[in-house]
Amino acid sequence: MRDSLERAVPAAALTLATAVVLTIGLELSHAATGASGDPFGHVNALPIGRLALNCLVVWAVVALVQGVTGRFLVTGALSLAAGVVIAFADVSKMRLRDEPVYPTDVSYLRDLGLLLDSAGVDQEVAIVVGALLVGGVAVSLLRRLRSVTRRRLPGRLPSYVARATTAVLAVGALVVAAGFNEPGNALREVYERTDPVWLHWDQPRNYATNGFLAGTLYNLPASPMQRPAGYDEKTMDEIADRYGELASAINAGRNPDALRDTNVVIVLNETFADPSRLPIRMSEDPIPFTRSLMENNTSGSTVASGYGGGTANVEFEVLTGMAQTNFRPQLHTPFQTLLPHHATFPSFVRSLGDGRQTLSVHPFVSTFYRRDAVYPALGFDRSKFRDDMKHTGRISDRGQVSDAATYDEVVAELRAAGEPMLVNVVTMQNHRPYSGLYSDPVAVEGEMSDAERAEIGQYLRGLRHSDQAIEQLVSDLEQMDERTIVLLYGDHLASLWPESVKAAVPEQTLFETPYVVWANFPTRKLDTAPTLGPNFLVNQMLAAADAPITPFNALLAELENEVSAVERTLTLGPDGQQIAAADLPPRALELLEDYQMVQYDLAVGRRYAEAALFDVPPVD
Repeated sequence: MRDSLERAVPAAALTLATAVVLTIGLELSHAATGASGDPFGHVNALPIGRLALNCLVVWAVVALVQGVTGRFLVTGALSLAAGVVIAFADVSKMRLRDEPVYPTDVSYLRDLGLLLDSAGVDQEVAIVVGALLVGGVAVSLLRRLRSVTRRRLPGRLPSYVARATTAVLAVGALVVAAGFNEPGNALREVYERTDPVWLHWDQPRNYATNGFLAGTLYNLPASPMQRPAGYDEKTMDEIADRYGELASAINAGRNPDALRDTNVVIVLNETFADPSRLPIRMSEDPIPFTRSLMENNTSGSTVASGYGGGTANVEFEVLTGMAQTNFRPQLHTPFQTLLPHHATFPSFVRSLGDGRQTLSVHPFVSTFYRRDAVYPALGFDRSKFRDDMKHTGRISDRGQVSDAATYDEVVAELRAAGEPMLVNVVTMQNHRPYSGLYSDPVAVEGEMSDAERAEIGQYLRGLRHSDQAIEQLVSDLEQMDERTIVLLYGDHLASLWPESVKAAVPEQTLFETPYVVWANFPTRKLDTAPTLGPNFLVNQMLAAADAPITPFNALLAELENEVSAVERTLTLGPDGQQIAAADLPPRALELLEDYQMVQYDLAVGRRYAEAALFDVPPVD
């Protein structure tokens, strides 16, 4: 027993030292991305109490590994390797999307190939290195197991007891840490004594201000929404009745047959934006057709949930009408952390899909953003991913399936269908990486390096191909006998723009992408706010077609009149300009309260009002 205790002291000291090195290393690597200024100055500026807490949390992880392996060299190697992987992922994500790594990002390991491509890492090299690391660890553990089996258990019993105790204590500490965002969490209460400034609306600043480890803890999964005060069945019935009456009043002036026997196509165009809004000079306009389409139809800008990424979050808001900002900050991607846990999830597929075949088309792997589970939950009868598609042509051998091929797949489905369709489309052509994709990049001038200019030119050429594909889609649909209406929107800006370019425009510009409603039959050109949240886009399509709406659409229509966008990135007033939450008028606050109550009921609560809110009221 005495020998075991004598070995335990240096083991504890060594694991603690490893934890300190890992903690400081992660802080330095994150600060080196430019998020926190001088890396060493950042670490020095962190309150000593918070830095100590960070080290203790990491120590629990290292201690758990030590309790399992029983060998410090193996523990040190595994811990340092994990630290390097996390640091690499964080630096890569900050470079690609200007966003720190989150605990929930572990789900991206399902799509390792795309992650490696996006980070510019050769997949074959990564596989070889990974195999060598796994093999080395496996050999070490096998040798350890063989050595243990040769020893007599009684003599080793104190050592096993010490390791088991260490592991149990470490697991207990990590369980407490995992509940960091739940009410009454002991670790959170201790952290709060170090006076952190949680900036949930700006995660890069949140990590930079509070430290990498504190930012990571703050972003651990938590319950999606807090239960609103007064939530019960009676309250939801009252809300459903109120907006049901409003929907009936609106529908009295609309055509109940406006979208009868009509295809509805909703298109998310990957990384589709208007580069003319940025201070650069281009040798040609990459999106001339889309620009003309917007001039002659209901159109405007929509607000991305992030810069350089967040595709699935914009898609979620468009299809459900829900705002991500209503969820707790820790729920970064509903597609990954919320919807897969439900067999069904309320969405506009219920009302738009009534009397239509429902299909989603996404020319990529089915597991990305867990769409294989998400689309059935949203109500789509079928989903076609890259391996299911007949049209999978690419403009470049290194690129993704082209927009043109994706639209060909959609048009083929529409032509083959014996009844109207609701089709949700998510393209992939303009997903990073861009380098070396095209032989004819668009020439661009501005304050940027040669490497930045080359990459931007490639991206702009991809936009031009997208614009041409949209033109062909419109042409194909114009020649069809079936009535078809299209809602087309971009998800976010590309993450390649230099700091000099981003600094020269208002922050709002970095989150705005185009949307347009077009149909092969006459529609109204609406006079709406210049910029709208994605959750309002389906309403624009219905209004342009003069189609009836559901009570939930009526709530959104009322809210849009007061708050044209309510996103984590920014809040916009009815004129499309930024406004502070404290400056919102009383009517806007009342509507937001109803909106949050409805979203809680539909996404987290008992769904008392789902049927009443998502069905179009009968015409008297």
